[in-house]
Amino acid sequence: MNKLTKAPANFKTIKPLYKPYKSSKAGKKGMVYVKGSAAGSRRLIHFGDTNYRHNYSAEARKSYCARSGGIKDKSGKRPGKDSANYWSRKILWSC
Repeated sequence: MNKLTKAPANFKTIKPLYKPYKSSKAGKKGMVYVKGSAAGSRRLIHFGDTNYRHNYSAEARKSYCARSGGIKDKSGKRPGKDSANYWSRKILWSC
């Protein structure tokens, strides 16, 4: 499991793309800026629920990766780097 670091003080002003940090939102583990729908815009997404236990055993990881790997967006495609599922799988579960 990768460790999330605390966001720098100027996080909200520099808005680094695709660099995950510990979440500032209650109930979430991580946050990351991703590209927004408008040209040059960025949006902040939070991922990982703090209410879930920290069971990252091999069996739990295999089960979660299989379950979350089937998640698709409205058009039927797997969500890319701009989804909370992607970051949860990559950072928290190492899928």
